[in-house]
Amino acid sequence: MKALVLGLLMSTLVSTVGASTSPLPQWASGESNCKIDGRPAKMIWQVVDDPQVECDGDICSTTSGVKMVGRFSDSGSAWVELRMTGVPNRNTLNIRYLGAEQDNWQLVYDAATEVAKGWTTWRGKRYPLSCWKGEAPLPERCANYANQAIQQFQTAQQRSCNVPQDARWQNNYQAHYGWCMSIKGRANALTAETKARQDTLNQCRRFSSTIRVRPEVIHVLPR
Repeated sequence: MKALVLGLLMSTLVSTVGASTSPLPQWASGESNCKIDGRPAKMIWQVVDDPQVECDGDICSTTSGVKMVGRFSDSGSAWVELRMTGVPNRNTLNIRYLGAEQDNWQLVYDAATEVAKGWTTWRGKRYPLSCWKGEAPLPERCANYANQAIQQFQTAQQRSCNVPQDARWQNNYQAHYGWCMSIKGRANALTAETKARQDTLNQCRRFSSTIRVRPEVIHVLPR
């Protein structure tokens, strides 16, 4: 009985002091959208409790801990388990794919683009793998923004709208794209800039329609 009580006390003590923090990089944690050899895919990494129990005769102790559990789905197919190999660092994730044909994968995170790129292997050949948070990767979102900004500028020129030549109104794709990347594609900022340009175009359209001169109809009265 004393041994059982002592074991319970030790279990509580070790569980309290043995808890560890997750080594999972923030960019990999949770759900990510991916492309594997050009196909859409999803990857999920979660931290789950992983208590370890050790017994010495009638005395047992429990050490609390965590482990990383991963899953991968290719083009909406069934989820396949993933396992990390080695200790992940801030930017690199080494992965073991645990499907019917197990292979080693790797992802390397680029903080500038917020996209993790790397490779998978299948039957001895490597194939590209990239993953990111959100519906589209940051470079793609910024490319779409820059193209729309250029289109709005060209529309203003075609309508002879009196717009200034500044950061908002310019025909420079790299300038729009670079600004978007510098703010990490912050949605509210992109929406505000796009709306400001569109409001100006709408005002220009209304102004142009009001200054159109209707041809006068001259009636000649009989003498």
